[in-house]
Amino acid sequence: RPLPDFADKQHFLNTVYEQFFQGYSTRLADTHGIVYTPQPIVDFMSASVAYALEEHFGKILGEPNVNVLDPCTGTGNFVVNIVRRVPKRYLGAFYKDQLFANEILLLGYYIASLNIEHAYYEITKTYDSFEGLCFVDTLDIAEAKQSGFAFLNEANTLRVERQRRTPITVIIGNPPYNMGQKNENENNKNRSYKVIDARIRETYAKDSTATLKNKYYDPYIRFFRWAVDRLADKPGIVCYVSNNKFVDTLDGMQKHLLRDFTRIYHIDLHGDVN
Repeated sequence: RPLPDFADKQHFLNTVYEQFFQGYSTRLADTHGIVYTPQPIVDFMSASVAYALEEHFGKILGEPNVNVLDPCTGTGNFVVNIVRRVPKRYLGAFYKDQLFANEILLLGYYIASLNIEHAYYEITKTYDSFEGLCFVDTLDIAEAKQSGFAFLNEANTLRVERQRRTPITVIIGNPPYNMGQKNENENNKNRSYKVIDARIRETYAKDSTATLKNKYYDPYIRFFRWAVDRLADKPGIVCYVSNNKFVDTLDGMQKHLLRDFTRIYHIDLHGDVN
């Protein structure tokens, strides 16, 4: 029997990664929202980013000053898809200087590194390590502006610092939806992020008519708030898989999204449990 191509191997690694955490470390899976994003969704979102860049910004994916970040890369599926879409004339510089990804779990970090580097090798027939991958909680990077702590080791800290200095054009990925525990009896509650939560209080929550505002601190809301701040008033794109609740509720968030973006495309996949 012929050996499977790398796409099959990548799917195998991704599936093992998800099933390991869902089967053997359910608390960690619940906390970090570990789920393998189906490839058709990754493909559609990446294609949508390429379309929006050209249609609304006159830019091509991979050209100079188009910098891409996946803040919750998991096993690197979005980054792999983006790499395969970049014209070869841009790919070397893009891969080296303009493409970034963060992962909080070590197993995911190593699988993402393998997947991304092999995707680059498949196209270029040369091996080059992916220096844009950081072992870090993305929301901690915002916290570090206040505390200035190092990220694990010197090499990883240098990667994080390079990412922080880079103006980002596209943020794409699948952040966790809700890091609260499934069972209230489990000690698996959300951690707080001082900087991001303060930004939510002074924007989304402040302009909400709701009496109870705890839903504004769900992880996907934090990642929307972080992404808008990360673009820093420069033209850019945020493309997420997310919880659907903000469409019918969270009026404070709705008001700010309408101010922050000139265009909003919302694709409802009818995955809401209600």
